[in-house]
Amino acid sequence: MPVRQAGLFADALTRSKSIAAHFNVVMSKTKPFSTIEPQTLSGLTDFVEHNLNYCGELDGGYTILSDVQFVSLVELDRFVWLSLETTFAPFRIRGELRRLGDHEFDAQGHVNAADQWTYVKTSSPNPLCQATLKLAARLPTINHHATTFDAEIPAAAQLVHAPHLRLLLKTLFSHPIRNYSGSDIDSPVDCTGTIKAEIYNDFAAQFRRAMLERDCLRRDLHNWLLGSRENVDGLQAYLDSLFTQHRELTVVHLRLFHTRARVNLITAPVDEQHRELQALRACRAKFFDRMRRKPALFTAQPGYVWAILPSLGGGYALHLTLLFDTVALRKVLDDKRAEAEHTGAVLEDHADQVGKYWVKVATGGLGAYHRGDSNLWLYDQNWVHGEVHAGVPERRGKLTEMLGYLAMRRGLVRLQNEPDGAYFGMPERKARAPRRSMRRAAKEG
Repeated sequence: MPVRQAGLFADALTRSKSIAAHFNVVMSKTKPFSTIEPQTLSGLTDFVEHNLNYCGELDGGYTILSDVQFVSLVELDRFVWLSLETTFAPFRIRGELRRLGDHEFDAQGHVNAADQWTYVKTSSPNPLCQATLKLAARLPTINHHATTFDAEIPAAAQLVHAPHLRLLLKTLFSHPIRNYSGSDIDSPVDCTGTIKAEIYNDFAAQFRRAMLERDCLRRDLHNWLLGSRENVDGLQAYLDSLFTQHRELTVVHLRLFHTRARVNLITAPVDEQHRELQALRACRAKFFDRMRRKPALFTAQPGYVWAILPSLGGGYALHLTLLFDTVALRKVLDDKRAEAEHTGAVLEDHADQVGKYWVKVATGGLGAYHRGDSNLWLYDQNWVHGEVHAGVPERRGKLTEMLGYLAMRRGLVRLQNEPDGAYFGMPERKARAPRRSMRRAAKEG
């Protein structure tokens, strides 16, 4: 490499490291922070897309809404963090004079005359580092992934994204890249000879500037994710506690509806959406209260994890995972089986008994339920049903991972009209009794 080029490269690399260091200070005190681990993010987006875009029917079927593709959030998220790894342009732009052949057109659209030359731009992915190569690979499709969240789409207009994704979408929809996509990076975009790769480079540079100007982004992201992270930590501790107490748990997943006719979260008035959510929360509280008082169906101390999740076309639903001590549940089922044999009654499956108890007691006969193990569209094949032994780490870990999606849903995307309140929970721990002072204890003694 010539001395002058080597010097320019060294200067550019120094500037890159300096700006990258500034990114790190802005975004984190120690290292460039991330939102959700890439592997977790991928599974979470699949889960969120499956729930927000599916509307469950009373007969066990479902309707799919396909206006919004939540899996695109993975690519948008990765683009954000790749943009912070380097300040170099994703594409190298070169220009050269080329002799036009007969009947060809120059950049201004004029028919070629004999021996006419024209200035032509070409581009290629910048090989200076892996980040520039990865950005160059993603830029031709970034507009495609963002378009699904255009506010002109009614479903997309109901969504609120994490702060860094919000900034990316805002920047993209106000930039000329909004009109371009595709891998034909050398194609001219106007009569001046500007090529598509230059549009891509300009967008990457503009988004980096926008990130630098948002010094509060780290705080905004921390606040956005705080509840989800606390939920995940609490879930892990809760499951560990259950598996410490019981060598084996039996898992039952149910999706519970407080009424058969539910509002559409895209078209219904906001006050109607809020009334429905409050009604569901009231049914949930009533159900948990009754559940504790009915050990003949739920065992003495059932574990459970719940989450309220929306469906854009089907309102809010309560996702309930019951975690029974397998030994205690077997005793309950044996007692019910003996009772049914004695009376000649038909014994229903335990999950259906729980679902019907929800409909009868919590909703006054107005609600409905779906079983997670018999309605395969409710969850994917990775969800864990049935018995889980404490000593089987793969199955236990998969249960934790799947329930973690319930805990993290609001860390990925929320709805414009979601009111305050809890959307995820577990049994509340009893408050610790206050200690009596030594002097008072001695006096009472």
